Formats: sequence, structure tokens, C-alpha cells
Amino acid sequence: MTRLTIIMGVVFAVFIAGCGGNGEEAAEVRTIKVRAVEITDEDVTIPVRTSGVLSSSSEQRLSFKTGGIIESIQVDEGDVVKKGDVLASLDLAEITAMYIQAESGWKKSQRDLKRMKNLYGDSVVTLEQYENTRTSLDVARSSLDIAEFNLKHSKITAPSNGKVLKRFAEESEMAGPGSPVFLFGVTGDGWDVRVGVIDRDLIRIRKGDSASVRFDAWPHHSFPAVVSEISGSADPMTGTFEVDLDLDPKGRTLASGFTAKVDIYPSDSVSSLVVPIESVVDADGERGFIFIVSGSGTVARRVPVQLDELIGDRVAMRGAVEAGMMVVTDGALYLIDGSRIEVVR
Repeated sequence: MTRLTIIMGVVFAVFIAGCGGNGEEAAEVRTIKVRAVEITDEDVTIPVRTSGVLSSSSEQRLSFKTGGIIESIQVDEGDVVKKGDVLASLDLAEITAMYIQAESGWKKSQRDLKRMKNLYGDSVVTLEQYENTRTSLDVARSSLDIAEFNLKHSKITAPSNGKVLKRFAEESEMAGPGSPVFLFGVTGDGWDVRVGVIDRDLIRIRKGDSASVRFDAWPHHSFPAVVSEISGSADPMTGTFEVDLDLDPKGRTLASGFTAKVDIYPSDSVSSLVVPIESVVDADGERGFIFIVSGSGTVARRVPVQLDELIGDRVAMRGAVEAGMMVVTDGALYLIDGSRIEVVR
């Protein structure tokens, strides 16, 4: 029994020693060796990314001055026209009758004034009656001018060389005074891109800032542009502010209505926190996470951040961190919040 007891004691001691060794190894596994660098605060240029619609720099909505029934439309959408070409005309029956009526009234006033002048010379009528007749002639002349003007503008002509971008009416329809019938684009006047930006981005943009524009129609090309106008009030429907950009087509074919993806590069840089790209984990669009070294350099804390811009092999970001904090780079992929770490050089 004594010999058996000694053997069992030896086996138990070996077992205890073995368990103690595995515990030390487990403790070593829980401590992950990582590398870390300081978060820096730098002045960087962060582009404003938005989208918009391409349009001709000189677009005009053409309409009739007076209302009436559209008698004929000579062009379709996409037609190229020359200055002075007739695009559409109204039924002139009513307008012509009004012109004839005004012309007859003016001729009658001329005869009345001539007769009244003779009567006034013979002292048959008073000066007041004579002056009233002369005023009636002036009124008749004005009415004739109005009727003549309406007759002249009973058709729509091309104001310059250009293209019919859109047609809003058809023949035999009733057109109201000033109601658009065509959207007309002037040839050779360049292109504009109109985009909407939020208030946070608006204060960073200045006239003359450069921009880069891309279209699905030209997926492998980027078009240079310059900020030309900035709205002073927000669109009540969208809450965004309109910014206009002058675009250089670079000799390529474009069409009004193209959807544009736009990057505007503000001339003023902004102060931003910068970290190496390998320190960002679980990135999803503009959001991600980094691990901050805390607990006297022995614990990693997972912190959510807003990713603003990729700068080479680094990322400009925002979050509940400060410049000078240590952020994990090598080894960040193997960490969870609260992981024990050892920072190595």
C-alpha cells in the first residue's frame, strides 16, 4: 500500500505540473502582440461627393405670348434648328380678328380727329372735346400696337442656333399665355452640372473650386469642371443647396439630362484625424472601427469612426478619439474589444 501510495502521489504531482504548464501557455495565447502608431491631426482636402444633372449652359423655355390653339408644330425633340426657324404657330383666326378690329378703331380715330380739328377751327366744339378726340387716337394706336405684337408672337421661332431638348405640347392643344412649349438649348454655349449639397458641405465650397465629373455614358472618362454659382438658400423640397458647375466636354458627345457623379475639391483644407489604412477594420461604406491602445498599453478598445477620405495609404476620419492616442495597426484584425495586447516595435 505504501508503494502504491507513492506511485499515485508521483502521478498526481506530474498531472498537476502538466496542468500548470497549460495554464501559462493559455495565458500567453490571450495576450496578442501588435504594433501601434499615434493618431495624427493634419490639414487635408476632403472632396464633397454628390450627384446632379447635366444641362446646356443656355437653356430657354420657349412659349407663346398669348394663349390659343396650337395649329402646327414643326419640330420634334432632338431636332437641330437654325436661328429664325419657325418651331410652332397658333391658329390665327381670333388673333387676326383682334388685329383687324384694332386697326379699324385706329383708322376711325384718325377720321374723328380730322373732323374734330375742323370743327374746333370753326369754334363749333370746345378745346376739351378736341383734346379728348386726340387722346382717343392715342389709345387706338396703342391697341393696334398690342394687337400687332400679339400677331407677331403667335408663332415661336428659334432665338439662335440650337437644339430642341424637350417638347411640352402637341398640335390642337390649348396653350396658355407664357406656358412652355419647348425647352431649347443654345448650340456651342457649353454645359452646366447642377448638384445639391448639404449645409455642412456648402460652407466649404467657393466659386472657382475645381471638380471632377463622371457619367455612365462615359464610364472610363472624367470631365473637369469649375464651380460657377452657389445658391444662397435651400430648396424647400430637398433641403439642399444648389451649386452650378461649368463643365468642359473635352470634345465628347453629351446630352442634356445625363446623370452626373461629382467630386468637388474645396480650395480650403480642413483639420482631420489621420490613421494608417490597415488600422481600420469592419469598414462598411463611410463607417468603420479602430482599436485604441489603453490600460497602460495592455488593452485594446474598439472605437467606431466616420471615414472621410482615403489619402494614399492613410485614412482621414472622425470619432471619439484624439490626436496622440495610439491606434493598433498590425494585428488589428485579430482583436476584439477588451483584448489583452502587447505593443511591440
